[in-house]
Amino acid sequence: MPVSKLVSALRDVLSTGEHAKITLPTDIPPVPLQSAPPEGWRTYACDAGPWTRFTVSYPRRWHALSGQSDPVHIQPDPRSQLDLSVTVTSHPEPVHGPQGILGQIEELAKARGIECNTSQVQLDRWGDDGWAGSWAWDEQCDGLDRRWRVMALGHDQGTVFVMAEGSTRDYAECAALVESMIASITLPPAELLAPEFFPKALCELLNDRLTPGSTPWGFSPQGHLQCGDLIVRLPHLYRAYLDDGDLDGVASAVDRHSDSADQPPEFAGANWEDISGRLRVVLRRADSLAGLPVVKIPMNGALVACPVLDSDDRMTFIPEVEAERWGLDPRSLLTHAVASLDGSAYPQLVEVFADDGEQLLGFQIADGDGYDSGRLLCPRIRASIEAALGGPLIVIMPSAGLVLVARDDDALRNNLAEAAATGYARRPRPLSEELWRWTEAGLELL
Repeated sequence: MPVSKLVSALRDVLSTGEHAKITLPTDIPPVPLQSAPPEGWRTYACDAGPWTRFTVSYPRRWHALSGQSDPVHIQPDPRSQLDLSVTVTSHPEPVHGPQGILGQIEELAKARGIECNTSQVQLDRWGDDGWAGSWAWDEQCDGLDRRWRVMALGHDQGTVFVMAEGSTRDYAECAALVESMIASITLPPAELLAPEFFPKALCELLNDRLTPGSTPWGFSPQGHLQCGDLIVRLPHLYRAYLDDGDLDGVASAVDRHSDSADQPPEFAGANWEDISGRLRVVLRRADSLAGLPVVKIPMNGALVACPVLDSDDRMTFIPEVEAERWGLDPRSLLTHAVASLDGSAYPQLVEVFADDGEQLLGFQIADGDGYDSGRLLCPRIRASIEAALGGPLIVIMPSAGLVLVARDDDALRNNLAEAAATGYARRPRPLSEELWRWTEAGLELL
């Protein structure tokens, strides 16, 4: 079972002294009964675009601290001086019944350097379609006593891990709160495919529907669905799938596009008035489009801004010959594309808070429709974010799908610059490793 991502996500929590004395309590806590949180509690949602991997609720005076949505560390108000934390993270690994849960907890214990007797793990169902397992241990190190409580829960679409730990005294004081937090965790429906599993399932279904001799479906180097020269973007398809849960319906819509793949692009020969409202804009690395005869406008930082045409399941870069036929130069076309995107529905923003859980530092532009990078050219969106944050803005965009906007601050500059460089190096299709200033004049390199 692949656990490298899990262990990496929980590395700081799992680190321990080499000479800790481990004892197993006689009262391993059972899996709590899933229940709604008490009135007034806050709820944290771990989102991957339109898909919510889990939600967890916590007392209003506690704080939820997270980097990029997962894992989340929930801690009491620092003024309480309680030595206690609850960490929740997810992993896109299906749970194969109770035996799978036992294996997950065993791996967690090994990462801590503990041998787990799986017969001591408390097992139970989680909701109608999931399983959960609970285990605990006590540690003594340098005269300090600590309690650890772990749980693994999940179903076919992934696993959620919970790790609560603190001083034995403080844990005992807050044990009921910890159990209520764990009991509040919700998972997405098991019958809906997680984003990691949707592309392959759709591709297999499309190939099952092909007639003999047809070109099979596969994936482009950028991860889009591809059949011959036809490339179909997945974000819109996934949103449509989540709306009604009908994979066959999504496949039928793709089939209709495939049947017309030999026809000219839908904007070819169309009047400007017919397509202008569907213009959008994206940012790309200049070298990724070098030599392609599509409309692109150079920017700083080795980037280009590209007007594109939006449809229900794809974006289409606009050939230079089409812009010439419409009588528009590249910058005029870009102006129209920015105005069209800026005037469309306001994007989804994910709040990013300071460690105290109270101060709003910034937002991730996370609409997931493929145009998040292009929104950095939109004045209406910029003005509203600046008003919400109350000051000048800085931006990082390690990839076109990871755009973070924050209020300009010296400490944040250092943190975001490091995040940009790290994210750029790790992304399969990176965009920029630079730190940017976002003003009325546009994007400026810092």
